[in-house]
Formats: sequence, C-alpha cells, structure tokens
Amino acid sequence: MALSPKKTSPSRAWLAAMAFSTLFTVVIWLTGPSLHGFLTTLLPDQGASWYYWKLPVRDATTMRIVWALYVGHQASVWIAIRWAEVNLRDWRKSPETLNSYSLAVLGVNAVFMALHLVQTHLWFDGLAQDVPIFTSQGSVIIMLSVTLILENRRRGFMLGKPLGRPFAPRVVAFFRRAHMYVFSWALVYTFWFHPMAYDPQLVSGFFYMFLLFAQMSLAFTGVHLRRWWIVLLESYVAIHAVIVAVYNTAFFNSANMWPMFFTGFAFMFVFTYAYTFKLGIKANLLVTAAYAALLAWIFSPAPLGLGRSLTYLTRLEFIWIPVVLYGLAIAFAAPLYLLMKNS
Repeated sequence: MALSPKKTSPSRAWLAAMAFSTLFTVVIWLTGPSLHGFLTTLLPDQGASWYYWKLPVRDATTMRIVWALYVGHQASVWIAIRWAEVNLRDWRKSPETLNSYSLAVLGVNAVFMALHLVQTHLWFDGLAQDVPIFTSQGSVIIMLSVTLILENRRRGFMLGKPLGRPFAPRVVAFFRRAHMYVFSWALVYTFWFHPMAYDPQLVSGFFYMFLLFAQMSLAFTGVHLRRWWIVLLESYVAIHAVIVAVYNTAFFNSANMWPMFFTGFAFMFVFTYAYTFKLGIKANLLVTAAYAALLAWIFSPAPLGLGRSLTYLTRLEFIWIPVVLYGLAIAFAAPLYLLMKNS
C-alpha cells in the first residue's frame, strides 16, 4: 500500500522504511552472485588508498551514466529540502504528521536505490572509478562530527557537559540550517561511490546507508529528532567499521585494526552518546566501568584476554577516532564563531 499523509504517521513511515531497508539489503545479497563476472576481474588490493571494488579499465560511457544518476539523485533531494524549508516552517506544531517532503524523499530514495542496483548489475562501477576513497570515508566523518555540534546542547559534548565557545547559539543555528544539505551530500555521494556488490562490508555499509536515508527522508517530523534513533545511527558505524576491518584482515592480510575501530567508537558512546539518555551518575559509572573492562580484556594476555599487543595501548589507539571527531567538530565551529564574534 502506498504511503499517504492522511493515513500514515511518521512512525509508521519509519517502520515501513526499516522493513524496506532490510528487504532491499537482502535483495543485494541474493542477487550478488550474478556479479561474479565483474568480481573476478578486480585487481589485488594495493593498500589503504586503493579501492578494491572498481574495474581495471574505466569505461567513459558507464561513468557518464553513473555521474548522471548521482547528480539526479542529489539534485532531487536538495530541491526537496529547499521546498520544505519554504513550505514547512511550522512543522514543529504537528511533528506527528507525515508531510509531502517525507513522502517525496522516501520515494526518490527508493527509486534511486533500485536504479543503482540495476546500474551495478549492468556496468558495476560506481563513482569510485573517478574519485579517491578518502572522499567517501571523509564524508561520513564530517557527518558524525557535525552531529556533535548539533547535539551539544541536548546531551553535552563530553561527560554530559555542553561546550560553550565555539558552539555559540548562532554557530549551532548556522549548522542546523546547513546540515541537511551537507548530510544529504555525504549520504548520496557515498551511496553512489560504491557498487552494490554483496561482500559483507559493502552490504553492511548499504544497510547503514538505508537507515540514514530514512533519517533524511523523515526530516521535518518528530521521528527525525528521536534521541535513541540518533544515537543508534551514530553508533551503528562501529558495527560497520568492525566488519570492514575483520574482512580486510581475513581476505587482504591487512593489519588487525578492528579493536581500534570498536574501542574508538565505543569511547564516543560511553563519554558522549550515552549522556543522551540522562541515565544518572550510577548508570554512567557502570557504562564507563564496562568500557574499562573491555579495554582490559582486549589488552590482557590469552587465554583470559584477547592478547592484543600493549604497543597499541601505549599508542592510545582507543582515542584516535574520538580525537578526530571531537577535533573536527571544534575545527568546523571555531572559525565560524570567530567570524560571527567579530562581525
């Protein structure tokens, strides 16, 4: 049954989006074996800057098609956002009403998801053929860092304590106005960067992307602001990163870096994300103690622990990701703060 604003609440639309996301992920997995002809031609992995899932020879016609699809998807979403900014200024008065923006973007994303699957099976290559891998990785990092700015007032920057300067109200207001354009670029760009192959790391990434598409589609509704949902979206990246790291270690002989990803994103949850729920001092201490126990297990010798080399502990690998995310949030806000302060 088609969604209708008169019959469907944002919560029901969210449930429908979750079901569709799960089903579409299963479709990617089930249709994946038909890509075997492409996969057998891929070149061996050549290091961190190499993107494995691109064909050895770039086809100009294929890339024109891919770029046209990406631009069409991106432009459609941006136009919808602009329309909503003009026409849905009072949406907070009825946050449980499904609006035309949400219906349109849910439909746009569903159509382009289907087109991307067809495009992958016909020509395989995504935008990765033309742009470096760090642009895709960087777009997600930007999204997570800006979210720290947006959520600073509700949950604090660290340990539940909001950061004042440079996260002044005018700065946060700017990022709140701009974040939908930036986030939608990050999502749509990354979506078209990868082919819809069925390797576990790609499949887990596309499922995450579909969850984020749902969040983007349900902007201007109360669902978009649900705290537990935002924390889930921020935290799921840990699952995806661990899958990618384990897969790369198993099949490409990369360094075993999943503990760095897991402990880094777990740090973000323990010291920032968990404070969304206002659990209280005792509960927060228990969460922190659990995190300390996790670190102890990872760096304790076998058989009691994982036996990870203490060299990684002395390098403080568990704070590498937090330093990047916290640092970028401040780096994004500080210049704007100084500009606004002096204007």
